[in-house]
Amino acid sequence: MPDFIFSSKAALDILFGSDNNISEIASPQKTAGALSYPEKTPAQSHTAKPTVSIVAKDKQTISSRLSGLKTIDQLDVPVRTGFKSPASQSVSADNRNPESSETFDQKRAALRVLYYEGCTKCVLAKTRKTYVFGEGRADGPVMVIGEAPGADEDDQGLPFVGAAGQLLNSMLAAIDLDRKKNVFIANILKCRPPENRNPESSEIITCLPIIKKQIDIIKPKAILLLGRIAAHSLLSTTDSISAMRGKTHLYNNIPSMVIYHPAALLRNPGYKRPAWEDLQKFQKLLTDLGVYESTKL
Repeated sequence: MPDFIFSSKAALDILFGSDNNISEIASPQKTAGALSYPEKTPAQSHTAKPTVSIVAKDKQTISSRLSGLKTIDQLDVPVRTGFKSPASQSVSADNRNPESSETFDQKRAALRVLYYEGCTKCVLAKTRKTYVFGEGRADGPVMVIGEAPGADEDDQGLPFVGAAGQLLNSMLAAIDLDRKKNVFIANILKCRPPENRNPESSEIITCLPIIKKQIDIIKPKAILLLGRIAAHSLLSTTDSISAMRGKTHLYNNIPSMVIYHPAALLRNPGYKRPAWEDLQKFQKLLTDLGVYESTKL
């Protein structure tokens, strides 16, 4: 079983009954706060919640208010076919090295704090449906970083869930990587640019501190950068993909490699062979770094 970054216990309590009076969800602030653990969280000190979309109108029903909620533990699990009991979603230490448990818990807590901070610093916050923070293990030895959410990602609040995401899953599986086991996936931008246009430089500059904080928290052993924009943003270069691919770069002393973005592979099937060659090189890098040994259960 994978470790979960966040819990949906409070959201389940709202949906299926709890000791609290149901009328207490009448305000957006109380509803957003219900998504946190019982102890105090950053949700209690922030008014802007990235995944709660509620319009305060007196005539709205409770069900319509709940319709905008997204369970926070979706950030850790790529597919949810239904709600599970809170007990089944609890973090299990059985699948973790006891020596690394404290580090994992600290990383999970730090990611939760960063998630609740949200972001409304650029115009994309006004047009987005959801704030696509990221998905995967808080202690993932590999981070996969793309460009920005697309329409499917904006709808679901998770990175790489559309056609490009399905291709990415297959690519990662081919080198024994899985977002539920040993990978954390995120984008440079957390909000979808309208019409899937390229991110503007001002948007990248505004959003870049968030992905950098995620990297600082997770401390991956290696980073896989998908496409030109992700590479340019983190490696501070303007080189072409052809010049960057197949080589090991360093981001804050973390070995990083650049490959074609999965969306580019869908548009240009001729890129698939060089992309596979690059994946094999990345796999060798991970082997040399001991990533596969460290993630064996």
